[in-house]
Amino acid sequence: MSLTRPDQAFAPSPDRAQRLASRYIARRLARTPPLAAPDPAALKRSRRFVILWAALAGIVSGTLIGGSEWWMRQVWVDNWEAMSLREQLPYWSAYMAFAGVITVLEIGFLYWNSLRGVARVVHFAGLDYQTTLPQPPTVELTVQGLTRIALEYPSPGSLIYGVDPHAYLHGWKLTLRALLYRLKVSMSSFLLRAVMRRLLGRLTLRGFIPMLMAPLYALWNAWIAARITREAYLLACGPRRIEELMQHLAHTPDQTRELLAQGVGEIIMRNHHPHPNLVLLLSRLLATLPERPTTLEVEWPRAQQAYAALEPDRQAELLAHLTQAVLLSGNYRGARKRFLQEVFARCQTPLSREFIAAQRATV
Repeated sequence: MSLTRPDQAFAPSPDRAQRLASRYIARRLARTPPLAAPDPAALKRSRRFVILWAALAGIVSGTLIGGSEWWMRQVWVDNWEAMSLREQLPYWSAYMAFAGVITVLEIGFLYWNSLRGVARVVHFAGLDYQTTLPQPPTVELTVQGLTRIALEYPSPGSLIYGVDPHAYLHGWKLTLRALLYRLKVSMSSFLLRAVMRRLLGRLTLRGFIPMLMAPLYALWNAWIAARITREAYLLACGPRRIEELMQHLAHTPDQTRELLAQGVGEIIMRNHHPHPNLVLLLSRLLATLPERPTTLEVEWPRAQQAYAALEPDRQAELLAHLTQAVLLSGNYRGARKRFLQEVFARCQTPLSREFIAAQRATV
């Protein structure tokens, strides 16, 4: 049995929204031939415009939603504060309907802005997207990853070459994670703002709510857009960096590649998410092992013992490769940071900021 293609392992059954979004990104990328080399200046401009449009959408929606409440209180209704909650209810219903429409339009625009933005980011980052079909599995995997990033989808949760991303999420943790995601998708854009409005109202700033809401909405949208485009850039850089890493590993012992695969599998489980770069790296590593296994059984305690028993030179090389794999899956913090600290401590090797910075420069 041959290895499953990495794009099919990552997203074996994408839903309708993901398929439509993937087609949109593919059409955007197919409009222009791939660049011979990355264009950092154009990439920076693209990210800036995505963030700017997201912030502008926040300003417009914040002004409309906040301004409509001010108008309802100050113009539409006389002596608002003297009215009972029951008397206010029809006005609140109209306000909530208007705010809901504005929020839906804003969310739709933000999704379009994200999809368009990630396509431009990976184009200027040098993604080798061909104008003719079919695309290589690596490119298809990148497009699938971009789609989930732009739509802010959670981890698919399916097995990745036998590795369960949710292996460390049992019982109530997995249920809570799913519940929090659903709350985030369905209510964060609207209810969070309602809470902020009420809190500001308690600070007797009701007359300034329109002016305060607009910049707060803009900051929130800009932060999300910046995170999405940063993740898209990391995803676009992944295939090139993984190819370079595999070239370095071509002449190393099989044990080195097997231990690196063990580390990648553990990172996927610690992150609770199969980052597309890790999926691609794991598929390449499994393809180079002697028996070409189609699945990986992560035996982390045994792998840690093998890490510690390596000769100093081979150990240092393996730790550097493992660090690069971790950095290809996201920022150096949280579970990723704790993972590296644990591995380096087991190998009795110092983990300095300078080392992380040097490895990050290669990613």
